[in-house]
Amino acid sequence: MSSIEISNASGNLLKYLKELDELRYQLTATKITTDAKIGRAEQLDNLENDLQASELSLKQLKDEVMRVKHDIMEAVSKAGVNKDCELWKLLDEVSPKNLEKMNKLLTGKDEEISRLKDEIRILSAYRKLKTGNGIAVRNQQRHIKN
Repeated sequence: MSSIEISNASGNLLKYLKELDELRYQLTATKITTDAKIGRAEQLDNLENDLQASELSLKQLKDEVMRVKHDIMEAVSKAGVNKDCELWKLLDEVSPKNLEKMNKLLTGKDEEISRLKDEIRILSAYRKLKTGNGIAVRNQQRHIKN
């Protein structure tokens, strides 16, 4: 091999090493981006599961309140008590307090569900934006290389 051939081969080798380093960098960047997207997707799934559980819990709580209220009214009416009865006075006094507490609890649950829905919308939009930008960047990189 002549010195010119060796010099050309060295130049080609350096060019290929540089291209290999660029590909390694792109692979690492792609892996980091993919891992981040997977993390966000998992976070979004967890939020959706939390939301569904909260909605179910809220429905069960509302159903239980209505059942207990119905049971109390039914028991009082079966007992055949009149309006002047001590039990009615007690129910009239206690019921509004308990209903107020239950309404506060239900309102808190409704707000929590609303917050979770907002977080899911934000994360979904962010995920779509990042996914769309990632595709646009890759297409732009391909266009530049070609």
